Amino acid sequence: MDYLINKFRSAFLFFKSKKETLAPQSGSNTVAYSLKDDTVQKLLFAFVGPAVLGLLVNALYNFVDRIFVGQFVGAEGLSAVTLVFPVTLFQFGFILLLGSGSGILIAKYSGEERMDKAEDALGNVIAALLIIIILFTTAGLFFYKPLLVAFGAQGTLLNLSAEYLVIIIMGFPLSFFLAFEFTCRAEGNPSFPAKLILLSSIINVSLDYVFMKILNMGITGAALATLIAQSTNAILLIRYYVSGRSLVKIVWKKIKLKKQTILPILSVGFAPFLMDVATSFQNVFANVLLLETGGTDGVAAMGIIFGFNIFFMMTALGTGDGMQPIISYNFGAKLYERVTKTFEYALKMVLLVALIGLIMLELFPTSIISVFIDENENITKITKIAIQIFAISIPFYMVQIVMTRYFQALQRNKIATFLAILRPALFVPIAYVLNNMYGLIGIWVAFVVSDSIAANITLLFVKKYSTNELKPIKSINSDKQ
Repeated sequence: MDYLINKFRSAFLFFKSKKETLAPQSGSNTVAYSLKDDTVQKLLFAFVGPAVLGLLVNALYNFVDRIFVGQFVGAEGLSAVTLVFPVTLFQFGFILLLGSGSGILIAKYSGEERMDKAEDALGNVIAALLIIIILFTTAGLFFYKPLLVAFGAQGTLLNLSAEYLVIIIMGFPLSFFLAFEFTCRAEGNPSFPAKLILLSSIINVSLDYVFMKILNMGITGAALATLIAQSTNAILLIRYYVSGRSLVKIVWKKIKLKKQTILPILSVGFAPFLMDVATSFQNVFANVLLLETGGTDGVAAMGIIFGFNIFFMMTALGTGDGMQPIISYNFGAKLYERVTKTFEYALKMVLLVALIGLIMLELFPTSIISVFIDENENITKITKIAIQIFAISIPFYMVQIVMTRYFQALQRNKIATFLAILRPALFVPIAYVLNNMYGLIGIWVAFVVSDSIAANITLLFVKKYSTNELKPIKSINSDKQ
């Protein structure tokens, strides 16, 4: 581990200018927002906006790739990117595990004025990221083709998806450091990740155009654009911490795994990690059913749904992630009324977005499809029906995600973990049964049925553990030291 730490330190030390090597003055690190004193509405807009934008841009790489691949490679290229999507979700699950888990604890420790504990959390996250990068990059480069075969890829579809995935895997050594977006927001600085996100999104779209339209690089160009954009974002996040500009400092001797620090991080981050991984397996299962029932066109239709659904999914996840530092800080400071208000406003925000999205998707499905692919009557026909059914599930799953993140912010980890796997766990048997009964339409209906059941079950937990009756919640407001 010491060898890895030294390599990490030397690899990025060149980012520090001579001026930055001097210790900053105590007054130089100011936090733009007071998690304790600013109004809940102001904090939510300040934190949720960058959080949603951050997640959207992470997904935007895939979304933009779908558009360019659909237009310049065709239906098989779009199906290839769709098959790879569960792998990128799986990677993002580990980013969530460490980033979200450490971010919540850093916010909580800041509320309790225990900055030494916050530094411990940051050091442990870096150590864990270095280990995961080595394991995932090595395993990915050796086993990416067998993995795609297990997903159902063969022939041209296998070649295209392998061509795309291997380049994405090469970017793992940097893209995993996108976990720093969460720690940066947790210390009260949501604007810096937002600026990087805008920069990387511009890079991604520009390079997609250059590589695919001008240089005619096909699906390889889409993957390279994603790799370069993500790497730029990650490098600048790393520079923010090694330069000493962050509120929570990197203490080099703390970059090691300590059981008493890493276990709480993993415990808190496990719910969103499990939700992301379970969703990844749900997508693999859905793709297998779609290949059997609808062939490549069925998977392409799912790819289009994933394309627009990214905006709703990431809005829900970003709202949950944005509210978490506010809830965790005020929970640590015992300001329980602010906890309740934050949660209620967050729910109203996602419901508004969900209803607007539902109306747009029901009214304009053909226009949305044309963004991704033109002049394919069969895919258009399949996707139009799919969109109008799937859209009904959006309000249910968006609310369910925010409610799950609420329990995570309060460190009710067992409840959060159960709720995180609820939607995928319900979807698999329901989709299997409905697919056998109704064919392709049964798969789309399964999303609505499973998400509506999951949302109602989650609502029952919220009512049982309401912060208006804080007795059951207060009991977990202590760190086992």
